[in-house]
Amino acid sequence: MEKVGIIYGDAGTTNFNFVVSGKVKKLDYVCAPHEEGEVLAQVVGIQRRSKLSFDEVMNGESGNGKLTAVAEVIGYKKEGNIKFPRTPFNIGEPVYPASNSLIKEVLGLGNSGLCIGLLKNRSIPVYLDPDSLYKHLSILAKTGGGKSYAMGVIIEELLKKNKAVVIIDPHGEYTSLSNPSKKLASMEKFGIEPRSYGRRIIQYSPDVELNPDSEQIFLDGKNLGTRELMELLPSKPSGTQVGILYKAIKRAGEWNDPYTIQDIKEEIMDAKSKVKWNLLSLIEWLEDINVFSEKETPINKIVERGKCSIINFRGVPPDVQELVVARLFMELFEGRKDGMIPPAIIVVEEAHRYCPERGNAISSKMMRLIASEGRKFGLGLAVVSQRPARIEKNILSQCNTQLILKVTNPNDLKAITQSVEQLTHSSADEIQRLPIGTALLASPSINFPIVIEIRTRETMHGGKIIGTKIRKKKIKKAAKVKRESKAEVIHRVANRLGYVDTSEPKKSLKMLKEAALKMGDDPSKYLNAIAKLGKFCLDKPRCNKCPMKDKCSYYKNR
Repeated sequence: MEKVGIIYGDAGTTNFNFVVSGKVKKLDYVCAPHEEGEVLAQVVGIQRRSKLSFDEVMNGESGNGKLTAVAEVIGYKKEGNIKFPRTPFNIGEPVYPASNSLIKEVLGLGNSGLCIGLLKNRSIPVYLDPDSLYKHLSILAKTGGGKSYAMGVIIEELLKKNKAVVIIDPHGEYTSLSNPSKKLASMEKFGIEPRSYGRRIIQYSPDVELNPDSEQIFLDGKNLGTRELMELLPSKPSGTQVGILYKAIKRAGEWNDPYTIQDIKEEIMDAKSKVKWNLLSLIEWLEDINVFSEKETPINKIVERGKCSIINFRGVPPDVQELVVARLFMELFEGRKDGMIPPAIIVVEEAHRYCPERGNAISSKMMRLIASEGRKFGLGLAVVSQRPARIEKNILSQCNTQLILKVTNPNDLKAITQSVEQLTHSSADEIQRLPIGTALLASPSINFPIVIEIRTRETMHGGKIIGTKIRKKKIKKAAKVKRESKAEVIHRVANRLGYVDTSEPKKSLKMLKEAALKMGDDPSKYLNAIAKLGKFCLDKPRCNKCPMKDKCSYYKNR
């Protein structure tokens, strides 16, 4: 093999200088002989040296001088382990271009997995171990740096491996996974063809009028506890309001199994305190966003092997997005713990929205939980963001695999260097100069951070079509399940018992309250006792289980 340089100057165990005698570029891999073995190193800097003085150059003298380079030692492989030299390199030893086999062996580049691109300036495919993503992934870049494009490549590869994927998509850009890309010249380089994953994609949205290609997503709104409900409210209730909420939930549970948000609301309305009105407005907000239902979207439908569920938030208000993410993540976490769903990767685009370093987001708590404990149950998190400095550091530091594209903001660079253990000073400096489509990859399965060229996508890139108009297709929001009010339940039960004989619920309540006062009973307790019979006195009455039986006119005359 033809040498590309000779070691000179000060040579240590972690780096060395060499005079360039062949074709060498920055980030190229070279090998140097050592008494301990053949050592792999990477060129981290090149400069041209000349003995010409300033005056000599100004007087017209010229000369290209000599090229010198600095190489950073990566190590050599011995007995299955990567080791560093323990003695300095010898001065005058030749430096050679590293062979592909040496690079793959020392860096630990595998031969299978998720093929996301090629090693920069080499034709060596770079694979990610799909199971390593259950220990979380972060993709970070400045705006327009290619982070969503890179995530799209990884999702395509995950679907090829029959993995389950859930995408939190604030802009609706990942819906393009259903559309094959145009035939591009760069595809031949990566050995791919245009492809559609439409049969594996299903979209959900809290607002199907804005996103007509989506199914309405419904979350479990049954039997919400006081603390659970408080975490979902847009603002925190006062101490008095918490007391009212606690009593309302307790009463709702006494006569409804299961009870819903509407049942809780009706119980709050019966409270005598004036502070109930602000609490009612918060509860009504939960009702109006139309995502909680007695018939929630099954979690095992959202997460299926080889399927990708996109939660399309395009046009949905941020507070509603946070609430849906918080509740959905809780259901995903519990579903995975209970074995109801297969292992899955959750992709969170614009992650700084849902787990901000500063400020409060309803979704932060559940994202922290999945980041810290999700890997134990096969629930991986893929954090995608253009502002690493704004993501909660505890979440970012839990990501074992990092794919970093061009970043220039000083605060973002600082956040990255603090969260990526394998990042060297030269690697951190290189992040600012990465061209579009190139990324720095650090992963436990790779022994040293590497620069890779992201492969071309098989599907269209959604980021390019965000500006297109939404179809003017009018679709009604999913109808809410019609439920009787408490007054209507009492009216029906009292008529069947024979206590009243009227077709108007208001008249029934008035008559029953008057009857309770005559008997010396508390009207509220009397009405609640009648209401509790509602679970037996349905359209198809369950008279055999009802405690009234012989005291009921309907039962006697049926």
